Amino acid sequence: MVYNHKMKKISLFAFSHELLISQSIAEKIQGLNTLYCAWLQDNIIFDNDYPVTTTVESGLPANLKLVAPKHLRRRRLYSEQGRAAMIHAILHIEFNAVNLALDAVYRFRAMPLAYYGDWLRVAREEGYHFQLLQQHLQSLGFDYGAFPAHLGLWEMAQKTAYDVLARMALVPRLLEARGLDVTPTVAKRLCEAKDSVAAEILAIIFHDEIGHVAVGNRWYHYLCAERQLPSLPTFLDLLKQHAPDYVRGPLFLEGRRQAGFQEDELTLLNSIIDKTIKIEEAS
Repeated sequence: MVYNHKMKKISLFAFSHELLISQSIAEKIQGLNTLYCAWLQDNIIFDNDYPVTTTVESGLPANLKLVAPKHLRRRRLYSEQGRAAMIHAILHIEFNAVNLALDAVYRFRAMPLAYYGDWLRVAREEGYHFQLLQQHLQSLGFDYGAFPAHLGLWEMAQKTAYDVLARMALVPRLLEARGLDVTPTVAKRLCEAKDSVAAEILAIIFHDEIGHVAVGNRWYHYLCAERQLPSLPTFLDLLKQHAPDYVRGPLFLEGRRQAGFQEDELTLLNSIIDKTIKIEEAS
């Protein structure tokens, strides 16, 4: 659907929820464009009475097989199928990122206008990344659902659904920020495997993800200031509560700095990584 100003106003939370739970890839991607265009043209209704579900749902294609992360095979890039499996894994992350951004819009109410504009833009950009990867995967003879996937990202969405502060702390600033650390290496490996198209797509994703993580950083610090909470101890408390074993290295410090991480935060993360390494060496 192509949006135009003559169309009726769109209910922000109801439409976001409808897209979130949709299992149709085409409906979700097309709807993202419709919703974001409506936002840019100030043709949105804030339907604050629209109910928020207690369960945290996300729509995934019906043919997608979900397994525990430990059951996923290692992706060896020397074969075309191995490269396709790697691209499929990234594709799945981007589809989850679309759902995460939509849930951030739909679930958390009474935030400033700029918050909703930020996450609608993120959702649309994640949808664009998904399309780029899907087209490339199809050129290799595969499609979304051809390989099993896991729901690690969405599990964190479920854990943090109770509070927008926890969500901002642990989804963009922890899970998505990890992509800033690993994407350059994955892109290099794909380039070495003679898949320059995939490497170029990852360069686009990396550039945009810096902005997406920055959105999480901005709203995390906004919420800490609004609640008069110290940002670093609060982040550490949330890590211990919801993701005690998740912080991994090495960190790509320059990418994280560009995304708004402060030096004391980077020092904290590196200290956690060092402690984890020492514990693993001692065991």
